[in-house]
Amino acid sequence: MSTPCAGPLLAPRTTLRSPLWRAAASAPMRVSFAGGGSDLPGVARQGGGRVVGAAIDLRVRVVVEPFDRGWVRMEVASPGQGQPDGGAGAGAASVLTRRRSDPPREDLAFRLIEATLAATGVSDGVALRVEAGTSPGAGLGGSASAAVAALFALRASVGEAASPEELSREAVAIERERLGNACGAQDQVFAAFGGLLDLAFDARGCSGVRPLAAGCPELVPALSAGLLLVDTAVRRVSGEVLDRVDAGAACEAKAELVAAAGDVARGFEAGSLALVLSGMRRGAAAKVRLSEAASAIAISMKQRLDGLGVEVLRVCGAGGGGHILIWAPAERHARIVEALGPCLVRRPALGAAGVRLDPDTTA
Repeated sequence: MSTPCAGPLLAPRTTLRSPLWRAAASAPMRVSFAGGGSDLPGVARQGGGRVVGAAIDLRVRVVVEPFDRGWVRMEVASPGQGQPDGGAGAGAASVLTRRRSDPPREDLAFRLIEATLAATGVSDGVALRVEAGTSPGAGLGGSASAAVAALFALRASVGEAASPEELSREAVAIERERLGNACGAQDQVFAAFGGLLDLAFDARGCSGVRPLAAGCPELVPALSAGLLLVDTAVRRVSGEVLDRVDAGAACEAKAELVAAAGDVARGFEAGSLALVLSGMRRGAAAKVRLSEAASAIAISMKQRLDGLGVEVLRVCGAGGGGHILIWAPAERHARIVEALGPCLVRRPALGAAGVRLDPDTTA
């Protein structure tokens, strides 16, 4: 395991700073194969949690630029409509410009940006734009990706570097301590580190990161070839979904969630696609038992696709909407996609790189 990512929020900056140059960074979203839910602080406190998953090639991009001194400009670009990749930056945008001395805005669209500005102290004469390939509430960890990319870009704009451990720890603390979200800690780690990961958790957050190396070179391509991400077109706030999950039930389900993650990890180590899929099915069943209400869309979709050869079907994130992860042999995809009708279907590539500076950064 690598250096633990858990820890308290870094001390806030007391001196306001302005960007020295333009910095653009992007961070990946993620899919979890098993264990999601055991990373929640109240659940992981009872003996620890475990999540196995992968960063995917759907990214959130943040651009930081110098702006007029005494002012802050924030922009959140909405995805373009009807475009197969979500059309990052192609749709409408929410824009807010305020004086530096004005109190931070509490608008839902800008709270996360305000928190990252405060955490880094880069909050005078700054313009920050967020571009995402899908809208918030998609169940793929997009808000965590935005936080990690924003922290990275803001620090780069003033000549500072930050490790993946630092970025993921600070992004978790921002959501939990500054924004009061009772969120898990997996999304931020996938966004910062990238790759295929086996993560351990305790009550503070991620206590260990282990990169997964497939036991045979054919496993990851075979797993990727069968994956479909189905957009339900239903968006939800993950915190509201989690608030409806009974804490006792979550703790009872944790052992099964953790065991499923262990099965998937062993499958990667052995190079066994069958064992990976078995662990994914076990984890999906545990998620349904945890909350049938949050899994209602997945249950309905499973019934709709009955008989078409779907081997794994599970909700992404907290459930209640967002995306559904499906695995089926590639030769069955055409019939599955046809049965899904107008749903937007993505074919994710696994093991995307973690947060990084984009080529158009200037220094």
